[in-house]
Amino acid sequence: MPVSFHRHLARRLLVGGLVIATVLGSIVLWLDAERLDKNIVAMGVAEARTQAPQLPPDLVSLTAGQRAEFEEKMQRLIAERANARGDHFVVAEVYDLKHDKVGEAVASDADDIEGAIDRSVHHFPPPGKTWYDKHLIGGQFYLQMVIPLSSSDGHHLGWFEGVYHIPRQAALQVALGGLRATILVVVAVLATAALLYPLLAALNSRLVARSRDLLRANLGTLEALGSAIAKRDSDTNAHNYRVTLYAVRLAEAVGVKGDQMRALIKGAFLHDVGKIAIPDAVLLKPGKLDPDEFAIMRTHVAHGLDIVGQFDWLADAAAVVGGHHEKVDGSGYPAGTAGDDIPLLARIFAIADVFDALTSRRPYKDPFPLERALSILDEGAGKHFDAGLVKVFAALAPALHATLSAEDEKTLQRDLRHLVETYFANSELTAAVIRTRLPQPA
Repeated sequence: MPVSFHRHLARRLLVGGLVIATVLGSIVLWLDAERLDKNIVAMGVAEARTQAPQLPPDLVSLTAGQRAEFEEKMQRLIAERANARGDHFVVAEVYDLKHDKVGEAVASDADDIEGAIDRSVHHFPPPGKTWYDKHLIGGQFYLQMVIPLSSSDGHHLGWFEGVYHIPRQAALQVALGGLRATILVVVAVLATAALLYPLLAALNSRLVARSRDLLRANLGTLEALGSAIAKRDSDTNAHNYRVTLYAVRLAEAVGVKGDQMRALIKGAFLHDVGKIAIPDAVLLKPGKLDPDEFAIMRTHVAHGLDIVGQFDWLADAAAVVGGHHEKVDGSGYPAGTAGDDIPLLARIFAIADVFDALTSRRPYKDPFPLERALSILDEGAGKHFDAGLVKVFAALAPALHATLSAEDEKTLQRDLRHLVETYFANSELTAAVIRTRLPQPA
């Protein structure tokens, strides 16, 4: 299995574990903070209930003297709690049933806190409910709460509003609790990932092996089908091998990559697959075809498109199968497509196909010299062939032809299989693998 996969899998597991741990740790931290808030609110409710029996039965009708006396009691309460228990309520207010304030007490060092918390909009919950909100002031947390007040017989008297300073130690404990939870989750997730890693790696290894087996089977079928067509056409496998190598080297030179390159290779193997449907009397006729026979021969393109169109894996070969007999001046077949409307892969393959036909030995002709073959391509530039591609191929052809024309069929097959390995089995590799096997143009 490639090292890159192991790194990718380990990185994904690590990142996924950290993300999960962060989310879960944040949830734990939030729950701890909520629990602290509710504990403080519960304490405030208990404090309010303790003080409620001491309140006058009618807060609305308090005299000025009663209000002053009430506020003095509240102020003493704030001071007592602060001295006895450290952080506690720093602001306390009581409101009557008309929502008017009837008493207020503020700790001696809490004037700035009272001013920082906007209490212009009050929330007065119904009896039995409590409203609270959290504030961060000067790096300290404060909990503002409004609690309904009731007498011992359940009579609703008004509301108590308090601002409680959450002790630094309590806030620290919440933060440490969240941190501990996050660390525990990280350790648990990473431990789980470490246990899963060998299993995932093994499963992927099996999947890769089976995928490669399937790919080899598909490519083997592709090669076998191309070879069968070549032999039926009184040709050899060597033509299929050479023309594919020529086409790929030209495609590399003009920047074709990835899926397009794989489509070109498949199309090169299957460019004449439709000839399987052509009668022997036409396909194997030694002499020149008459117009009717040539019309039949032309149908091999349509037959080829029908064959590759039935299989998703071969569908992208249609560009070469359907377009390699088109000409840039529009005089080709089957559609008479012209110029750049002809797929680039078909324009590339047409040059490689004709060049190899010209430079190869056939029962009816000797191979043309390199210079004569290039001259014929040049004569067809702008008419039969893409002129720009002919120019690029002319620079590549001498070195390629010198090597490929001297290789036997087995060597060509080996070179082609290395090429297929480059572009199919290891698509992340570059065409440099092939370039190390074939000579570079001068």
